Amino acid sequence: MNIVDAPMLFGHTLPYIEVGAADPIEEENLLEFRLLYQGELLPSGNKNTRPREKHEIRRALHPQLRRLWGVERNLRFLAAHKGAAAGLTEEEHFNAGIRSIGQQWNRVGYDFIPLVTGEHAVRCSLDILLLRPEEGRLVFTQGDIDGQVKTVFDALRMPASLEQAGGIGPQADETPFFVLLEDDKLISEVRVNSDQLLLLPGTRAYKANDAFVVIHVKLNHRSARTFDNIFG
Repeated sequence: MNIVDAPMLFGHTLPYIEVGAADPIEEENLLEFRLLYQGELLPSGNKNTRPREKHEIRRALHPQLRRLWGVERNLRFLAAHKGAAAGLTEEEHFNAGIRSIGQQWNRVGYDFIPLVTGEHAVRCSLDILLLRPEEGRLVFTQGDIDGQVKTVFDALRMPASLEQAGGIGPQADETPFFVLLEDDKLISEVRVNSDQLLLLPGTRAYKANDAFVVIHVKLNHRSARTFDNIFG
């Protein structure tokens, strides 16, 4: 991870953080969307990894990613290709493909549907806006990830063990279970901005660990593709 010089906005430095290969994503032929999370966001670290809290965030993102697969044309095509069989309708092809992908990524009792995988050679850029009830400050310090952002990062990927899934198996409407990343090593660039949260929507008081998080995701292939060009 590298922290490089960043622009100034209203007297505050906006951090620009490069993660993984630090391969800047091209601004053309993107699959682009935003994930939202609001609620308690506790910091994690070596002494307290907070698997339960991370999985609760993962569960909050799951239906958003499921809807993305349902409405994004290229993702529907990818799933339908996986489920192609004679005599099926387009929707049946899609559903069969989703089941097939989930079975392919079966881990720790879950059928996962990761969007960003090494198989598809996808470049993944994240631009994260973190709102919290504190004075604005950098959420990244030299060489260290702020504990709250680490919690978000870990919630974006597939858990490697049942313990990392909070010690519970899939609940109602969580088979298959949709996640953004196979592994957070697949992130190629990250920007994080932090600002003041006044109140979460629908609340009249704040708690110290309240947060509203907007995760702007941009995806495309690392190289030109001659087939399955689902990310531009």
